[in-house]
Amino acid sequence: MLKSRGFEPQTISHWLNAATIKIDKQDDVDHLKEFDFIKEVRPVQNDWKLGTCDWLAPIYGEQQSAYVIKQLNTKKLMEEGVHGENIKIGVIDAGFWNAHKNEYLKSLFNNQQIKAYKDYFVENRSEKSFFNEKITGSDSHGTTVLRMIAGQHENMRYGLAHKSNFYLARTDHGDKENRTDEENWIAALEWMVDSLDIKLINSSLGYSIGFDSSKDNYKKHEMDGNTSMVTLAAEAAVKKGVLLVVSAGNEGENDRWRIVSAPADAKGVLSVGANNKNGQKASYSSIGPTYIDYVKPEVTCYSLFGTSFSAPVITGLAACLWEIAPSLTAQELKDVIIKSSSFYPYGNNYTGFGVPDAHKAMKILSTGEVQSDAIVIHSKENKKIKIDAIEEEHSMAIVFHKKDDFVVIRQEVVYLEKEKFRIRRVNNETSSTVWTGKRHFEIIWK
Repeated sequence: MLKSRGFEPQTISHWLNAATIKIDKQDDVDHLKEFDFIKEVRPVQNDWKLGTCDWLAPIYGEQQSAYVIKQLNTKKLMEEGVHGENIKIGVIDAGFWNAHKNEYLKSLFNNQQIKAYKDYFVENRSEKSFFNEKITGSDSHGTTVLRMIAGQHENMRYGLAHKSNFYLARTDHGDKENRTDEENWIAALEWMVDSLDIKLINSSLGYSIGFDSSKDNYKKHEMDGNTSMVTLAAEAAVKKGVLLVVSAGNEGENDRWRIVSAPADAKGVLSVGANNKNGQKASYSSIGPTYIDYVKPEVTCYSLFGTSFSAPVITGLAACLWEIAPSLTAQELKDVIIKSSSFYPYGNNYTGFGVPDAHKAMKILSTGEVQSDAIVIHSKENKKIKIDAIEEEHSMAIVFHKKDDFVVIRQEVVYLEKEKFRIRRVNNETSSTVWTGKRHFEIIWK
């Protein structure tokens, strides 16, 4: 209908019943609004931001990868030979430059586990060009993300799902932000779901602020799960039975923003933040908005250089769990991951429900039973609680003080004093989550 009226659609979203067209003048906008079959005309906000520090990606080292695998308690998973075999995984990202030459990913290519690829900036791009030619400085971002899902070398594993099959989409230009459009991301999502029947998708891209034109920036209140086009598309994918794993964002230190970026605000996706080795929220990791009634991000795991590289680790875990229990729905799988996490059922908007535990998730799949490790303390005093330390605990505890069920007022480190952790109430917190490295305490203040 648009074409017959002189407007050439650039992309079409069947899910959102929407199309993107290029117009040159305001008169075209006014003309479009006159058509009775058009409900709304809105400008496309076309500046994407990678959810990471791209310049650090080449030095993203073995130490981090090895630690996060250990942090997720994957020993039993690996002993049983679970590798995400035959699970289809979509990866929507920037470039995958030199992925075929990466020593941690060679087996994927040798075993023909890269099943399809698509570049939304370079039409009809050959396979040789897709992997060999570097167009922007961000073209290795997707390669590193892929490594965190499935990387292995000799006897070492850097990702958990090295027997899965992969479908890759490049939707982010990287260098020229004004040419990277959110409709490409939506088109890639629809391609993977409708044409390829993929049920597990990772995306380490996020959209918030910091663009060349300030008018393109989102407002904080728009991270509400209902506003951005990518968030709406993400929710549509969830309704189609997809587990969409996305990075929370890296705006945690940006006082102008701090909160998750779209589409991590979508209620149905699994949003992943980052923590350090002690369990603190990584300073850069975005937090959940205080004005929504659900927890974001849902989980976290260790990442030194951005939530772009924590999300794919969880995607690899999801693939392994789906191999064990292929009859699970995407929502059921998401629930298992959350319920296996260190703080469940006491989530917060800094680290979600904590770090998933692969062994605990396997037990949930086996028995159907969910057991919380939380030790709940109802305070008899207004101001402080003392917790006796046990052997092998850290010399410090991480405390998340909350003003309600999940909104954190402050995060602090409490050091061991005379074999005790002394937790003090300062700002009329209603509850505090305490992590000692071994145990989780939930203090309910009087």
